[in-house]
Amino acid sequence: MFTSPSIELFYIFFQGILLFQALVFFAIYFIAAQKDILFYSLFLSTAAAYFFINAPYIFFGISEEEVWSSTWYDFINTPVIIVINLFYLLFLKEFFSDITNNAAVSSMFNFLLWLMPVIFVVFLLLTFLKYDRQFIYYIVKIITIFPSIIAVFIIIRLKLPFSRLVATGLSFTVIGTSLTTWMDFLYTEGTGDSIFSTTYPFFFIRLGTLGDMIFYLAAILKKWHYQEKQLAIEKLQSLLTIEKLRNKISSELHDDIGGTLSGIAKYSHMTDGQLQKGDYIKAKNSINVIQRSANEMIDKLGDLVWAVNPDKDSFTTMLERIKEYGEEMRHAKNIQFRCFFENTSIKKETGMDVRQHLYLFAKEAINNAVKHSGGTAIDFDVTFEKGSLVMLIRDNGSGLDTEQSSKGNGLANMQKRAAALDAVYDLSSGSGAGTQVKMVVKTTQ
Repeated sequence: MFTSPSIELFYIFFQGILLFQALVFFAIYFIAAQKDILFYSLFLSTAAAYFFINAPYIFFGISEEEVWSSTWYDFINTPVIIVINLFYLLFLKEFFSDITNNAAVSSMFNFLLWLMPVIFVVFLLLTFLKYDRQFIYYIVKIITIFPSIIAVFIIIRLKLPFSRLVATGLSFTVIGTSLTTWMDFLYTEGTGDSIFSTTYPFFFIRLGTLGDMIFYLAAILKKWHYQEKQLAIEKLQSLLTIEKLRNKISSELHDDIGGTLSGIAKYSHMTDGQLQKGDYIKAKNSINVIQRSANEMIDKLGDLVWAVNPDKDSFTTMLERIKEYGEEMRHAKNIQFRCFFENTSIKKETGMDVRQHLYLFAKEAINNAVKHSGGTAIDFDVTFEKGSLVMLIRDNGSGLDTEQSSKGNGLANMQKRAAALDAVYDLSSGSGAGTQVKMVVKTTQ
C-alpha cells in the first residue's frame, strides 16, 4: 500500500479545522439562532466523525483493511453517510428558504428529506436479509449531489451579493463528493491503481468540504452584511412613511379641518352679533351653516382617522366603507345602491395613499349621484383587469351638462384624486342618459 506523509499531514490538519469550524458554527448559531447554521454545524460534526472512522491508521494506528473489512464498519458506515447527507440537505433547505420562495425547490427538498428515512429503512431491511447494500451508499451520494447542482444554478440566477460565494462552496462539495464516490467505486471494484483509489479515497471529499467551509463562512458574513443593509433601508423607508403620514395629517388638519373650524368661528361671532341685534332669522341661518360645517368636519375627521387606522389597512375594508357610505346616502332619497366587485380577491394590497384617494373619489361620485342625478339607482363597480384597477360609479338619472358642471358638483375634486394616482379619468353623461364616472389605475396584481 502506497502512503504519502503530505496527504496524512493534510488529513490531520483538515480534521482539526473541521472540528474547529463545527464549534465555530455552533457558537454562531447560539448568537444568530438561524437553523441553517445549526444544521451546517451538525453536518460538520457528523462529517468529522465519519472522517475519523475512515482514517483509522492516521488517527488511531489501526489498519484500514482491518476496519473496512469489519462487521461493525459494514453496518455503521452507510447510516453515518445518510445522517451526514440528511443534515446537509436540511442546511440547504433552510438556507434557500431564507433567500427564495421557489415552490419547486422547496418541494424537491421536502421529497429528498422524506426519502432519506426511507433509504435508512431499506438499508436495515437489506441488512436483516443479508443482501448487498453497497448501492445505497452511491444513491445517498447522488441524492446530495443532485440538489447541490440545482442550488448552484439557482443561487447564481438570484444574483445576490453572496451568491457567488455559496455557489463556489457548493461546487467544491459537488466535485469533491463526485471524485470520492468514483475513487471508492474503483477501490470496491478493485480496478483502481492510483494512491487516491487504493489508499486515500476520501482525499477529494475532504478538499471539497474544506472549500465549502471556507466559502460558506465568507457567505454568512456577507449575507449578514447584506441583511443589515436591507434592514437599514427598510427602517429608513418606514421612517419616511411615518414622516409622509405626519405631513399628510398636518396638511389635512390645516387645509380642510382648519378651514372648517375657522368658518365655524367666523359664523359664531356673526351669530352672536345677530342675536344681540335681534335679527333671529339671520342668526338661525348662521347656526344652520355652523351645524353643516360641524357635520362636515366630523365627516372629514372620520375619514382621516379611518385612513390612518392600522386595523383598517386593507383594500377590502376600503370597499366595505364605500359600500356603507353608499347605503347611508341612498336612504336620503330612497335610491337603490348596488355593488359589484369582480376579481378583487386576486389583487395585492394597495398603499394607504392609494386607498384614501380611491375612497374619496368614490365617495364624491356617490354623493353627486345621490344629490344631483335625480335617478332611482346607483351602481358601484370595482374590478381588476389586465394589471389595472377599474372603479366605476354610474346612475340612471337625468344626466349632466359636463361643460357647465366641470367646475361644480365635486368634479374638480374627482379629477384631482385621479391625477394624484396618475389614473385615467373619464366622465360620460347625457340628457336623460344618466352619468358614469370611471377611473382606471395601473396596479400590480
